[in-house]
Amino acid sequence: MILHTKLHIPHARREMLVERPTLIELLNEGLKAKLTVVTAPAGYGKTTALSEWARQCDCAAVWISLDRNDNDPVQFWSYVIEAVEREKPGFGEATTPHMAKLKSDSLEFIAVLLNGLNDISDEMALILDDFHAIELSSIHDSIACMLDYLPAHIHLYVASRYELPIPVARLQAKGQMQQIMMRDLLFQPEEGIRYFRDCMSLSLTDEEAAQLVLRTEGWASGLHLAALSLKRSEDRSGFIRDFSGQQRNIAQYLLEELLQKQSEEVSGFLLQTSITGRMTGALCEAITGRTDCQGQLERLERQNSFIIPLDKDGEWYRYHHLFADFLQQQFRRKYPDRIVETHAKAARWFENNGFYEEAIDHYLAGQRDLEAASLIEMHLGELQMKRTALRRWLDLLSESALAEKPGIHCLNIKILIEAGELALAEAKLQAIQNKLSESKWQPLAGMLLLMASEISLYRRDVPRTLEYLDMFEKHVPEGSHLQMIGGNTFRGIHFDTLLTFFNDLHAAAEFFLRWIKTWEAKENYPFVGYFYNAYGELLYEWDRLEEAEMYAERALRQKPMQSYARILVHAAILAARISQVKGDAEGATRLLEQMKSQIHSEDKPLFVMTLEAERIHLSLRGPSSDDAAAWLSTCGFKPGDSVPLNRVREYVHFARALMVCGQVSDAMVLLDRLYQLVHHEDQHRDKIRVLILQSRALHRSGNTLDALMKLEAALHLAEPQGYIRSFVDEGMELAHLLAQYVQHRQRGFIRKSLPVSLLYVKKLLQLMNVEEGDALAISSVLTEQESKILRMVQQGLINRQIAERINVSSETVKVHMKNIYRKLKVKSRMQALQRGKEMNLL
Repeated sequence: MILHTKLHIPHARREMLVERPTLIELLNEGLKAKLTVVTAPAGYGKTTALSEWARQCDCAAVWISLDRNDNDPVQFWSYVIEAVEREKPGFGEATTPHMAKLKSDSLEFIAVLLNGLNDISDEMALILDDFHAIELSSIHDSIACMLDYLPAHIHLYVASRYELPIPVARLQAKGQMQQIMMRDLLFQPEEGIRYFRDCMSLSLTDEEAAQLVLRTEGWASGLHLAALSLKRSEDRSGFIRDFSGQQRNIAQYLLEELLQKQSEEVSGFLLQTSITGRMTGALCEAITGRTDCQGQLERLERQNSFIIPLDKDGEWYRYHHLFADFLQQQFRRKYPDRIVETHAKAARWFENNGFYEEAIDHYLAGQRDLEAASLIEMHLGELQMKRTALRRWLDLLSESALAEKPGIHCLNIKILIEAGELALAEAKLQAIQNKLSESKWQPLAGMLLLMASEISLYRRDVPRTLEYLDMFEKHVPEGSHLQMIGGNTFRGIHFDTLLTFFNDLHAAAEFFLRWIKTWEAKENYPFVGYFYNAYGELLYEWDRLEEAEMYAERALRQKPMQSYARILVHAAILAARISQVKGDAEGATRLLEQMKSQIHSEDKPLFVMTLEAERIHLSLRGPSSDDAAAWLSTCGFKPGDSVPLNRVREYVHFARALMVCGQVSDAMVLLDRLYQLVHHEDQHRDKIRVLILQSRALHRSGNTLDALMKLEAALHLAEPQGYIRSFVDEGMELAHLLAQYVQHRQRGFIRKSLPVSLLYVKKLLQLMNVEEGDALAISSVLTEQESKILRMVQQGLINRQIAERINVSSETVKVHMKNIYRKLKVKSRMQALQRGKEMNLL
């Protein structure tokens, strides 16, 4: 959830600000650079300086106030997109769909983001405040990447307490970085004089003001605290005379002085309300028991007492971070017995008002682990998308709380399983086996068995999986809510479909069919949808299309599945493929487009990316593939990506599109990386797909013998399992390769290095509705020179340009064109291109 108050430029009262033209000019200089870094410890006025500059600068300025909860790539960049979107509506439409890559490799997302920023016509400053809160290296790396290619009219401003953890030497060397350090933020004597006189209405002599500036060393918070203390001091001269000490001691002295000058009532209010990151009147009333908290907040704002409004309406506020830290320290020291209950009061208010994340944080901070666990349990449907926060909360829960809340303990194990951390999950699972004799754990025995079955399945131990599922069915015949954890999410899942875990399709068919028969008659049992999809995909591979379609329809139409995007999306893809094979290409596209509107998930953009990749894949089977190039430029994928396991399918489609668009070398790079991944994971199904595409790529690059060897490797893996559609769906180009393989084997040009039956290969050719001789004839249609010329025609070159490229005369090109027309039985360039696509010559 986006907190919009974090996107507001902090509001500062005009009459409380001193003009600092030198500092403003330094910030203006940042508009000539890519990066401006404002670095100083707490209390030096970084936020104040940037917010005042942002309100008066000549370009659009967008603001993000960061905190520790933004240490998540998706959340961090969601705030950046939303901030720019507020200034440039529509910006997020192009960038949000590409956020799927952030968990594995952010380069693709950054490329799309940069393209979007480049399309913004006006100059813009992007301001990241409190960047020191961001500790995740992947975010640091993506910021560094963005800076390398940041458009000249976009300027990044970063405020941090520490030096940036990203390389900036190159930017400095090129003069593309503006640094504003602590010394630049220090108040000069004349600025301090104006501050005390004009902003704080203190009638000090120039000498007295200059003395305070000197003793605070120009520290903005020190000056402000001194001014507040002076306002309450009856002996201003004595205060100034006695004011001394090292800088690190000044803060403590002044803060104590400030707090001690407050009434007991105000002091108590400050201490109690300091425990929450943001506050509103109603929240403060719940914490303190007072009824005038909104007025108190407004009085503190008027006094500029280290309180910062977070919105224009004066509803939400926060304390200056340094002041909050001090107040919390004092609260813990003076009233240690009140900490727990104060956090509990804040937690209850946040919970009652629907701010469950902050409520959980306060329950945990107040050592109310049971309440935190109960809240997580109660609102799991809403909170399961917050995977980073959820993992943090579960890690913070004490063993005693987990012992009292077995359901949360099981949830923790389930999340580890879904994230692929099987060893840790299994260790935690085994650790609680001896607790099953306790009455409160006994109801969860079925859940534990389910999770044990998942771990076994993911490790491809089918006999053990069946054993656990049999016991699960006996213990919990009505099923478990844990079955559907993650069913409406895309992130945190390390596999594509359940079929991923089976190399033996025959064993898979028996497995899936058994549990479909067990569960399909049960009411409100959506878990069976995963099995419908997996079994349907298997039937499709075996070319049993009518049966496959039946299972896809079950997953799509039955009511229990409608809330789970993971089931619906994969069922729609299966149904679309079947429609395509049946000759209804328009119907296939329509199915995929309709599914986009049926998804109701926070991860909808990621699911839409999957559907769009499938749409392109299906379009490549038809006579026209014109939209493949457009998709390549917008999909966010790159050949050098680090591919997550749950996106192998999309990257296979990406490799195919690269080949169709003539980027064969890039496709081969990607396919090599894909093969390494699926080989390491021992995923035969994906290995077959990748090997087939590698064969096609090698053939297109002219390396026929290696292409046939890759094809043989695919056939060797596929034949025992009866793979059909993985070959047949590749069309005439693969038919030609299959025919060549048969010919080379029969003539002894290829030694049988792997056992492959020629009868199996010939069966595939028959299912592709081509004769062996017809398939072989395709390669002899055009000569190598004619094929090269046809590809140049596809690029839009005219005869003269083609002649220059291949060092022949224009007349020679005309002769070649006539031969192309004759061989393809066409009369025009357009017809030649169309026919070339139909015959997979392009």
